[in-house]
Amino acid sequence: MEYLGAGDSLSRLPELNWLRKQIMERALTRGDYVLSGGARSDYYIDKFKLFSDPHILRRIARMFVPIVTEFGPDLIGGTELGGVIIATAVSQMTNLPMLVVRKQPKSYGAFPDEYVEGAYDAGQKVLLLEDVVTSGREVLRARARLEELNLRVNVCAVISRGLAPVNALITFALPRGKAQTEN
Repeated sequence: MEYLGAGDSLSRLPELNWLRKQIMERALTRGDYVLSGGARSDYYIDKFKLFSDPHILRRIARMFVPIVTEFGPDLIGGTELGGVIIATAVSQMTNLPMLVVRKQPKSYGAFPDEYVEGAYDAGQKVLLLEDVVTSGREVLRARARLEELNLRVNVCAVISRGLAPVNALITFALPRGKAQTEN
Protein backbone atom coordinates (compact mmCIF):
# COMPACT_ATOMS: atom_id res chain seq x y z
CA MET A 1 0.00 0.00 0.00
CA GLU A 2 2.06 2.88 -1.26
CA TYR A 3 0.87 6.22 0.00
CA LEU A 4 0.35 8.56 -2.89
CA GLY A 5 -1.99 11.01 -1.18
CA ALA A 6 -4.89 12.88 -2.69
CA GLY A 7 -2.68 15.00 -4.94
CA ASP A 8 -1.33 14.12 -8.35
CA SER A 9 -0.14 10.59 -7.70
CA LEU A 10 1.53 10.23 -11.09
CA SER A 11 3.94 13.05 -10.25
CA ARG A 12 5.11 11.06 -7.21
CA LEU A 13 6.04 7.93 -9.17
CA PRO A 14 9.57 9.12 -10.09
CA GLU A 15 10.29 9.74 -6.39
CA LEU A 16 8.97 6.32 -5.40
CA ASN A 17 11.02 4.67 -8.14
CA TRP A 18 14.07 6.60 -6.94
CA LEU A 19 13.49 5.42 -3.35
CA ARG A 20 13.03 1.81 -4.45
CA LYS A 21 16.34 2.05 -6.37
CA GLN A 22 18.14 3.52 -3.34
CA ILE A 23 16.86 0.68 -1.16
CA MET A 24 18.03 -1.93 -3.66
CA GLU A 25 21.45 -0.36 -4.25
CA ARG A 26 22.36 0.92 -0.78
CA ALA A 27 20.31 -0.67 1.97
CA LEU A 28 19.31 -4.19 0.97
CA THR A 29 21.20 -7.23 2.16
CA ARG A 30 20.31 -10.90 1.65
CA GLY A 31 20.80 -13.57 4.29
CA ASP A 32 18.95 -15.08 7.23
CA TYR A 33 17.79 -12.34 9.61
CA VAL A 34 15.64 -12.05 12.69
CA LEU A 35 13.58 -8.84 12.46
CA SER A 36 12.70 -6.62 15.41
CA GLY A 37 9.34 -8.33 15.92
CA GLY A 38 10.94 -11.78 15.95
CA ALA A 39 9.97 -12.84 12.43
CA ARG A 40 12.63 -14.31 10.16
CA SER A 41 13.40 -12.87 6.75
CA ASP A 42 15.84 -13.62 3.95
CA TYR A 43 16.46 -9.91 3.42
CA TYR A 44 17.13 -6.90 5.60
CA ILE A 45 16.80 -3.19 4.90
CA ASP A 46 19.57 -1.26 6.64
CA LYS A 47 17.81 2.10 6.76
CA PHE A 48 20.82 3.84 8.27
CA LYS A 49 22.64 3.37 4.96
CA LEU A 50 19.94 5.66 3.57
CA PHE A 51 19.44 8.04 6.49
CA SER A 52 23.15 8.66 7.10
CA ASP A 53 23.49 10.35 3.70
CA PRO A 54 22.19 13.93 4.11
CA HIS A 55 21.18 14.20 0.44
CA ILE A 56 19.11 11.02 0.59
CA LEU A 57 17.60 11.92 3.97
CA ARG A 58 16.59 15.37 2.70
CA ARG A 59 14.99 13.89 -0.42
CA ILE A 60 13.06 11.32 1.63
CA ALA A 61 11.90 14.09 4.00
CA ARG A 62 10.65 16.09 1.01
CA MET A 63 8.51 13.10 0.02
CA PHE A 64 6.51 13.67 3.22
CA VAL A 65 5.64 17.30 2.38
CA PRO A 66 2.45 16.39 0.42
CA ILE A 67 1.36 14.18 3.32
CA VAL A 68 1.97 17.03 5.78
CA THR A 69 -0.01 19.36 3.51
CA GLU A 70 -2.88 16.87 3.22
CA PHE A 71 -3.10 15.95 6.92
CA GLY A 72 -2.27 19.37 8.33
CA PRO A 73 -0.60 18.27 11.58
CA ASP A 74 0.33 20.59 14.42
CA LEU A 75 3.29 18.37 15.32
CA ILE A 76 5.59 15.84 13.70
CA GLY A 77 6.22 12.77 15.83
CA GLY A 78 9.00 10.25 15.55
CA THR A 79 9.43 6.80 17.02
CA GLU A 80 12.70 5.85 18.65
CA LEU A 81 15.23 5.54 16.83
CA GLY A 82 14.83 5.65 13.05
CA GLY A 83 11.52 7.50 13.17
CA VAL A 84 13.18 10.29 15.13
CA ILE A 85 15.70 10.81 12.33
CA ILE A 86 12.93 11.11 9.74
CA ALA A 87 10.76 13.28 12.02
CA THR A 88 13.66 15.64 12.66
CA ALA A 89 14.28 16.08 8.94
CA VAL A 90 10.55 16.58 8.19
CA SER A 91 10.19 18.97 11.14
CA GLN A 92 13.10 21.04 9.84
CA MET A 93 11.68 21.07 6.32
CA THR A 94 8.12 22.00 7.35
CA ASN A 95 8.91 24.23 10.36
CA LEU A 96 6.60 22.15 12.53
CA PRO A 97 7.62 21.24 16.10
CA MET A 98 8.22 17.60 16.87
CA LEU A 99 7.70 14.96 19.51
CA VAL A 100 9.72 11.86 20.27
CA VAL A 101 7.95 8.68 21.35
CA ARG A 102 10.22 6.35 23.29
CA LYS A 103 10.01 2.56 23.31
CA GLN A 104 10.62 2.61 27.07
CA PRO A 105 10.14 5.54 29.41
CA LYS A 106 13.32 7.10 30.67
CA SER A 107 13.96 6.54 34.36
CA TYR A 108 15.76 9.79 35.13
CA GLY A 109 15.42 13.55 34.90
CA ALA A 110 12.54 15.87 35.65
CA PHE A 111 9.87 13.65 34.04
CA PRO A 112 10.74 10.02 34.65
CA ASP A 113 8.36 7.31 33.46
CA GLU A 114 7.16 9.35 30.46
CA TYR A 115 7.19 7.97 26.94
CA VAL A 116 6.67 11.25 25.08
CA GLU A 117 9.25 14.04 24.84
CA GLY A 118 8.35 17.50 23.57
CA ALA A 119 5.67 20.14 24.05
CA TYR A 120 2.07 19.41 23.05
CA ASP A 121 -1.51 20.33 23.90
CA ALA A 122 -4.44 17.93 24.04
CA GLY A 123 -6.39 17.85 20.79
CA GLN A 124 -3.40 18.60 18.54
CA LYS A 125 -2.86 16.59 15.36
CA VAL A 126 0.34 14.56 15.11
CA LEU A 127 1.86 13.01 12.01
CA LEU A 128 3.76 10.08 13.56
CA LEU A 129 6.64 8.89 11.40
CA GLU A 130 8.38 5.53 11.43
CA ASP A 131 11.28 4.24 9.39
CA VAL A 132 10.69 0.60 8.40
CA VAL A 133 7.54 -1.23 9.46
CA THR A 134 7.13 -4.99 9.44
CA SER A 135 4.36 -5.95 11.88
CA GLY A 136 3.63 -2.39 12.96
CA ARG A 137 3.53 -3.42 16.60
CA GLU A 138 5.91 -0.70 17.87
CA VAL A 139 4.48 2.19 15.85
CA LEU A 140 0.92 1.22 16.81
CA ARG A 141 2.00 1.22 20.48
CA ALA A 142 3.48 4.67 19.95
CA ARG A 143 0.23 5.85 18.36
CA ALA A 144 -1.72 4.49 21.35
CA ARG A 145 0.58 6.36 23.75
CA LEU A 146 -0.07 9.61 21.91
CA GLU A 147 -3.80 8.97 21.78
CA GLU A 148 -3.80 8.43 25.57
CA LEU A 149 -2.59 12.05 25.76
CA ASN A 150 -5.65 13.12 23.71
CA LEU A 151 -3.65 13.74 20.57
CA ARG A 152 -5.07 12.91 17.14
CA VAL A 153 -2.58 10.73 15.29
CA ASN A 154 -1.95 9.75 11.69
CA VAL A 155 0.85 7.21 11.15
CA CYS A 156 3.07 7.02 8.10
CA ALA A 157 6.29 5.09 7.50
CA VAL A 158 9.05 5.45 4.97
CA ILE A 159 9.03 1.73 4.15
CA SER A 160 6.43 -0.93 4.85
CA ARG A 161 7.28 -4.58 4.40
CA GLY A 162 3.60 -5.03 3.59
CA LEU A 163 2.42 -6.75 6.78
CA ALA A 164 1.13 -3.81 8.84
CA PRO A 165 -1.99 -1.64 8.50
CA VAL A 166 0.16 1.49 8.20
CA ASN A 167 0.46 3.98 5.35
CA ALA A 168 3.96 4.23 3.91
CA LEU A 169 5.78 6.07 1.18
CA ILE A 170 6.64 2.71 -0.33
CA THR A 171 5.81 -0.94 0.21
CA PHE A 172 8.91 -3.03 -0.29
CA ALA A 173 8.78 -6.80 -0.38
CA LEU A 174 10.93 -9.37 -2.11
CA PRO A 175 10.05 -12.93 -2.99
CA ARG A 176 11.79 -15.50 -0.83
CA GLY A 177 15.06 -16.82 -2.20
CA LYS A 178 17.50 -15.25 -4.59
CA ALA A 179 16.69 -11.91 -6.17
CA GLN A 180 15.55 -12.23 -9.78
CA THR A 181 17.01 -9.82 -12.29
CA GLU A 182 15.16 -11.07 -15.39
CA ASN A 183 12.57 -8.79 -16.97
